[in-house]
Amino acid sequence: MLTAIRERATGWIAWVIVTLLVIPFALWGINSYFEGGSEVSVASVNGDDISIYTYQQDLAQQSQALSERLGSNFDPQLLDTLGIRQRVLDNLISNQLLNQYTRDHNFRISDTQLSQMIQIEPAFQVDGKFDLAQYQAILSANQFTPQSFEEYQRVNEIVNQLSVGISETAFVTKFDKSRLLALQDQQRMASYAVIRTDQFIDQIEVSDEDISDYYERNSEQYMSEARIRVNYIELSSESLKELITLSEDQISSLYDETKGRYRTAESRRASHILINVPESAQDETRQEKLALANSLIERLNQGEDFSALAEQYSDDPGSSANGGDLGVVAREQMVKPFEDAVFSMQQGDINGPVQTKFGYHIIKLVDLVPGQQQALADVRHLVAAEAKSIQAEELFAEQSESFKNLVFEDPDNLTTTADELDLPIKESDWFSISSGQGIGAEALVRNAAFAEDVLSENLVSPAIEIGFDRLLAIQKTEYEAESLKPLKEVRSDILKSITEERIQAQVLELGAQYLSEFDNGTKTRSDWDAFVSNKGLISEQLNGKKQSVASELALLADSIFSASEPEVGTVTPGGVALANGDYALFVLEEVRAGDPQTVDEAIGANVEARLDSRDGAEMYNQFRSHLRENAEVTIYQDQL
Repeated sequence: MLTAIRERATGWIAWVIVTLLVIPFALWGINSYFEGGSEVSVASVNGDDISIYTYQQDLAQQSQALSERLGSNFDPQLLDTLGIRQRVLDNLISNQLLNQYTRDHNFRISDTQLSQMIQIEPAFQVDGKFDLAQYQAILSANQFTPQSFEEYQRVNEIVNQLSVGISETAFVTKFDKSRLLALQDQQRMASYAVIRTDQFIDQIEVSDEDISDYYERNSEQYMSEARIRVNYIELSSESLKELITLSEDQISSLYDETKGRYRTAESRRASHILINVPESAQDETRQEKLALANSLIERLNQGEDFSALAEQYSDDPGSSANGGDLGVVAREQMVKPFEDAVFSMQQGDINGPVQTKFGYHIIKLVDLVPGQQQALADVRHLVAAEAKSIQAEELFAEQSESFKNLVFEDPDNLTTTADELDLPIKESDWFSISSGQGIGAEALVRNAAFAEDVLSENLVSPAIEIGFDRLLAIQKTEYEAESLKPLKEVRSDILKSITEERIQAQVLELGAQYLSEFDNGTKTRSDWDAFVSNKGLISEQLNGKKQSVASELALLADSIFSASEPEVGTVTPGGVALANGDYALFVLEEVRAGDPQTVDEAIGANVEARLDSRDGAEMYNQFRSHLRENAEVTIYQDQL
C-alpha cells in the first residue's frame, strides 16, 4: 500500500489526492492534521483501547525471543502457526482487565512502598546499597526513564497484590497431600536390557548414490539463508546526548529541583532488651513482664551494663547474643511504637518500657547519624547526566516527526534526511531474516529489510521505531538470495544423517522383534533371565523411586512408572527408545506404595506448597477468565 501511494502520487492522480485532502482541511481546519488523529487501536476492553504500538512492541519481543531460540530455522509465519499473535493480544486484554479491576477497587501502592521496592532490588545496588547512578544506567539501557519505570513498576505491583490476594486463599486437604506423597514415594522394582546403537555402526554402508539421492530429496535442509546489507541512518536520544553542551546554571537548576534524590536519610543505631509477652497472655502475666522491664530500667539507671543485661534477659535471639545490638535502624523498618521511640531519643538515652505487639522493649540509642545532603560538586556528574538525558529526550521528540516525514517524502535515498538532520549514513553487516549483529539484531529492522519496498524496489524503509527513543531508516545496498549449498560442503552431514537413520531403524526393528517374542503369554522373572541370556544381552536393575533414576534413563523410568502393576509372581514387559537412540527392553516386577507417614517433614511441606501453588494459580486463572467472560471486548482484526 505504501509503495502504491508513493508511485501514484504524480500527474492527475496526485491532483485527485490533493482534492480529497482539501475537503477535510476545509471542514475541520488544517490544525487537525498537524495535531494528529486518534491513536490506532487493536482492541477495546470495556471502552479502554489497546494501542497498536503496544501490541507491536510485545509481538516484536516474542518474535525476537523465538528467533533467538530457533536461529536459522526461524520463519515469521511461525507467529501465526504457533498462535503467538493471538497469545500476545490475549495477554494484553487480560492485563487491561486486571488494571481496570485494581483501579475500580482502589488497589494502591504508596510512594514509600514503591521507593523501598526499588531500593532493595539487588540490580540497583552497589556494595549492598542503592546506587542512583546504577539505577539510572540500567533504566537507560532498557529504554526507561525513571518516571516510566516507576509507573510500570507501580502497575505491576498493584496487579501482584491482586494475584497474591487470590492465589493465597487456596488450601490443600490432607487427602490430596497424602495421595501425592504416596505416589511420589512409590518404588518400583524392574530389570532392563539395552540394545545399543554402536553395535550396528560397522554394518551400515552408504554409497555415493545414497548421498546424492538424500541430498536431492532433502534439499530444503541445505539451503543457505538469504542475507542483506543496508545503509541506515539513526536518530536516538542516546546519540543526541553527544551534541548537548550544558551550562553550569542548567546543572545547578536541576540539582536544586532534585535535591531530595541526593540526600541520605537520617538513621540511628540502637540496642534493646525485649521482654516477650505473648498476645494471648493473661493480665497477670502481662503485669509480671512489665514489672521485670521496670526493674531492669532501675538497674540500668543505677549504672549496670546494658549489654550484660541484654544477654541475660532479652527474649530476642537475634540480638541478645550481641548485647541487644540492632545495628543501624532507618525509618519504616521497625514497628511504629518502637520507631517513634528511637527517633525521639538523643544519643546515649535509655527509654522504656515501650510496648509493641512483641512485648516490652527497653531501648538504648547508641549512635545518631543525621541525614546528609550531598553537595553539587559530589554529584555533579549524575546531575549532568540526567540533564543531558532530559534535553536529549526533548530534542528527540522535536526531531522524530521530522525524521519520519523526511523519510516518507524522499523514499529513493537516505541523503535528504541525513543532510537535513545532520545524521551520518552508516553501513550494516550482513544479516538474514532470522539473525544478525548490530542493527541486524533487531527483529523490526530485519523484518523491514526483507519487506517488498526495501528488498524488491530498493526504497528507503518507513521509519522503524525501536523502543521509545530510537528511530532507524534503512536502504538495501547488497543482497544474496537463498541458494542450495554445494554437495561437497554438506556431504559429511548427509553421511552422518543417513547412518544415524539406518542404525535407528535397525535398533527399533530389533527391539520391537524381541519385545514381541518375549511378550507372548504370562511371563516370570526366570523367563526374563533366560530370554536375555539367549539374546546375548545384559540384564540390569532399576529399583527405587522415579526421581532417583539417572537422567539418561529418564524415558525408561517414564515407561516403567506408567506400566501396569504385575500380578504376584509375574512381570509386566515393555520397551522404549531412549534419548541417545538405544532401545531398552524391561520387565516390571513389583510396585511398592509409598507411606506418607514416613516422609520427611520438609518434603511433606514442599509437596503441600507445590499443591498450594498449583491450586492458587488455577484460582487466579479462573478469576482472569471470569473477567474476560464478563467484559465487553472488541478486537479490530484489520489492525492485527
